[in-house]
Amino acid sequence: MNYYRTLFLVIFLIGSISSFATQKILNEFTFSNSNHGWVGEFADYPVDGESFFELGWGWENLPIEISSTKANLTKGLFLTGNNHSDDLFMFAKRQVEDLQPNTCYDLTFSILIECNVPSGISVGIGGSPGKSVYFKVGASTEEPRKIALNDYYLLNVDKGNQSNSGKNALVIGDLESSAPDPYDSRYFPKQLSHETPLRAQSDSQGRLWIFLGTDSGFEGTSTFYIAQVNLQLNDAED
Repeated sequence: MNYYRTLFLVIFLIGSISSFATQKILNEFTFSNSNHGWVGEFADYPVDGESFFELGWGWENLPIEISSTKANLTKGLFLTGNNHSDDLFMFAKRQVEDLQPNTCYDLTFSILIECNVPSGISVGIGGSPGKSVYFKVGASTEEPRKIALNDYYLLNVDKGNQSNSGKNALVIGDLESSAPDPYDSRYFPKQLSHETPLRAQSDSQGRLWIFLGTDSGFEGTSTFYIAQVNLQLNDAED
């Protein structure tokens, strides 16, 4: 009898340890009722260039209401800018809490946006207004923010440059519309996701900054909406 009790206890403990080692944390953000503390910001442009670059962000009505299995999506995060620098980074950021302290996580994002760049427009100033506006997701212990260097605002974490990913960010798509008609310039929903996870470590209080947005090689105006953000954090296996 004692043997079977001991065996049962060992199996239970092994299962508990295995479950903890493969812990999954899910965060889902929809914006119909709140912006949930997300903040818009910009980098890779000259100091005092906000007006010339026509930078703007906010919590706005979506151009097209999206019906989902859980609820209709009516509002989202809005970002816009005129990329005179041929390198403008427009992003939204938020801190995630209640993680294990000083722990490495593998992050995967699934993001629903709305954009209006027809796929038939393959060439623009500096690049395509769709294919050359790269959408990135990122994570960092340090808050991602612009810092001034030689009268120019740069990002303080490594997002990579345009089509290239960085230590703290991955390219997962672009702003080319998913419209059935390649010359239709209306806004349409577009789903963005990735298979290779992004690894990041929480801070000593179990917090992690996440950010997402566009790194543009198109010298013109880009405008898009973020309707939904799904984030999964898995305990890193190695």
